[in-house]
Amino acid sequence: MDTSGNLYGTTESAGAYGNGNVFKLTPSNGSWVYTSIHDFSGHDGMYPTSNLILDATGNIYGTTIYGGAYGAGVIWEITP
Repeated sequence: MDTSGNLYGTTESAGAYGNGNVFKLTPSNGSWVYTSIHDFSGHDGMYPTSNLILDATGNIYGTTIYGGAYGAGVIWEITP
């Protein structure tokens, strides 16, 4: 959760390419608004499964188990 109360997460096999995505849930009037932040395409990673880490400036970090230059996964950073 960030300082504004937004929640961040990943899906393992959803998203535009079926390789997983990173999303944000924003609180709004007692419910949540879903926003897709990034869809993994394979060359940038596939199937994110790790816990997410948020740094003090709001960057989000995680890992994927497949994809990337050698097919063995990546460590990724997203600045929302």
